[in-house]
Amino acid sequence: MKEKSDRETGPEFSLDQWLDTAVRGIRFGPDRRAVRAELYGHLEDKIADLRRIFPDLTDQEAQERALAGMGDAAEIGKQLARVHRPWLGYLWRVSQVLLALCLVWYLGFNISLGDDGWPGGDDSDFEWWDFDGLPYDAGLIDWYREIYLPGDDPDQLLTLSPDLTTRIGGQNVSLLRGALWEEDGGARVLYLHLRVDSWKFWELGELEGDWLTITDDRGNTYGLGLEGPKTELGGLLSSLSGRGYGPFHHCYVLKLWGIDPEAERLRLDYGPVGSLFSFTVDFEEGAA
Repeated sequence: MKEKSDRETGPEFSLDQWLDTAVRGIRFGPDRRAVRAELYGHLEDKIADLRRIFPDLTDQEAQERALAGMGDAAEIGKQLARVHRPWLGYLWRVSQVLLALCLVWYLGFNISLGDDGWPGGDDSDFEWWDFDGLPYDAGLIDWYREIYLPGDDPDQLLTLSPDLTTRIGGQNVSLLRGALWEEDGGARVLYLHLRVDSWKFWELGELEGDWLTITDDRGNTYGLGLEGPKTELGGLLSSLSGRGYGPFHHCYVLKLWGIDPEAERLRLDYGPVGSLFSFTVDFEEGAA
């Protein structure tokens, strides 16, 4: 053993030999390769620093000094072996295989069941993701497309694609589409499609209608619910309602009744007291 130690720490001990000795005790292959690559990177950095500080050093001399500075490979190997226990690595691999098998089973089982097998079941508001930037309801999807997409209906005054996004608390809040319509009696109604999304599904928040303040450039304020305009006609004419949700997003339709015909832009401010974010809708940028 003494002879081996002298050979492995002497000046002829190569970089590869030192690395092999240092990681020899790590029994889990992926860990062993990862640690070896990390140690190799450290040694390369040390050698580069030595060559920069001592430009007269040869490559061999710089390598020997770097190895000496790293310490005894066998002793480092013992410490690494204690940290990288093989059963941890194998447990991690087994968990990956089990997760993959569960996913395959889940997909196959739910495909065999049809729509009822997926989260949401027959819930017409459920969708995995808001791919098209339109409110989602399986029973009303054609109606929503007619609302937000340009068409031939003379009551559709303009459509908007503001595509505005802000990030609040690790989540994206977006104003994706809008459409201005004229309903019976000449009242103007604005529909806006809002979305909250985050990959952190456990933190996904929701928009609160009470936190919305809506004003236009003419000084008009548009309230929701009982504070909406002309509530004596019955019903909540202005509203914020959920239309489409999934594991990573919530979508909303904001309906504003009684838009001033002279208004050129509308501002949405959101927050319990102050404004957490603001969106501005410019009617002049809409498509007729």
